Amino acid sequence: MNLCGNRFSRRELLRLGSIAGLSMAEILHLQKVAPAADVKSRDDVNCIFLFIVGGMPHQDMWDLKPNAPQGIRGDFNPISTSVPGIQLGDVIPQTATVADKFAILRSLTHSDSDHGRGFHTMMTGKKPGPSDFNGNNKNNNDHPCVGSMVAKLGKPGALPPYISLPNFLNSGGPSFLGPSYGPFTIEADPAAPEFAVRDITLPTSVTDERSRRRQDALRAFNQFEAGAERAGRQVQALDQFYQKAANLMTSQKAKEAFDITRESEATREKYGMSSIGQCCLLARRMVEAGCRFVSVENGHWDTHRKNTYSLRELLCPAFDQAVPALLNDLSDRGMLEKTLVVISTEFGRTPRINDLLGRDHWPNAFSIVMAGAGIRGGQVIGATDKIAGEVVDRPITAPDMAATILYALGIDHEQILHTPLGRPVALADGGRPVYELFG
Repeated sequence: MNLCGNRFSRRELLRLGSIAGLSMAEILHLQKVAPAADVKSRDDVNCIFLFIVGGMPHQDMWDLKPNAPQGIRGDFNPISTSVPGIQLGDVIPQTATVADKFAILRSLTHSDSDHGRGFHTMMTGKKPGPSDFNGNNKNNNDHPCVGSMVAKLGKPGALPPYISLPNFLNSGGPSFLGPSYGPFTIEADPAAPEFAVRDITLPTSVTDERSRRRQDALRAFNQFEAGAERAGRQVQALDQFYQKAANLMTSQKAKEAFDITRESEATREKYGMSSIGQCCLLARRMVEAGCRFVSVENGHWDTHRKNTYSLRELLCPAFDQAVPALLNDLSDRGMLEKTLVVISTEFGRTPRINDLLGRDHWPNAFSIVMAGAGIRGGQVIGATDKIAGEVVDRPITAPDMAATILYALGIDHEQILHTPLGRPVALADGGRPVYELFG
């Protein structure tokens, strides 16, 4: 159903129907024609969340303005893609060949031009709290990130539900959900020759039998507690950590999933022997083995200086190899329909090029990319003005992005969570899924 260009969930339609005084028959009809949002049909969808740290310059990659004045349009030219009518910057030519597999959202917008606050906004879907006099957010982790929401509410798999690599991404924490819903962080670069994942094998001095006895002893000790309800939340979380760690150490499937050397050299070369390339490949292995949400950090995109040089020589070549390889690999394996791929960033870059030949922070308007999980590729949603400075069509907020991710993974974005003190917290902070993405 489409009303004023907006699609509504079944819950929203029922609410509207009751307000409008519709009959039960009419409400049931609305239910039937509403977009399918049943979690049962989506609870096996996973997510690879590629976060470009520093701020992607949207006007050089995703939203070129070749007719803008000199000093704004930049040094890159628009090129055709696999989809007639959609153009990208010539700095990502390989990505242009798979434009039919992804959708570009050109109208993201928020108000935080600080990196840390931008991280929080785009990783949690909620504007952070007030800052102190140094500009550091006092409540930097006052809302769970989307990965932790998925870990808490999504259907569990064989691996930890939320994995972060190659580092713990700032603002990627569980907040009041508790540490047991934080990410399992790889903390190693899979492109490094000595790459290894810690904490997935038992120490050589501990046999499987000895490990089993330790777990039995821990369970026996826990029976002395007066009751789980009287145990502190941190104690309970640690208990869960121990159990998860033990499961990882004794799971052959987990060990194999983390072993990137099982991939052929040809496959590894296809992704590129770069950090982003091998992280994307490992992320594919993670979701293939049952991880629900994998966040990949790719940094150093803060191009205040030499924007053209940085993109052309340092940043885009590896990105432009990794992203098409990931999308093609997922598609070839029949995994793309069950894997949501999000390419996000904390904000865009200024329309005007500064005196250092760079672009500065610009949250007013920027682009992100989504693919898979039922998203119809080869489309552009939203638009900016003639200098890519302001949104002029279909503004999309960070809460909308969070709601879209949850919707794609079969999680009710309208859920209300409660802090340990009972304070209600809206999961997606009022955001609504971008239903147009799904056809």
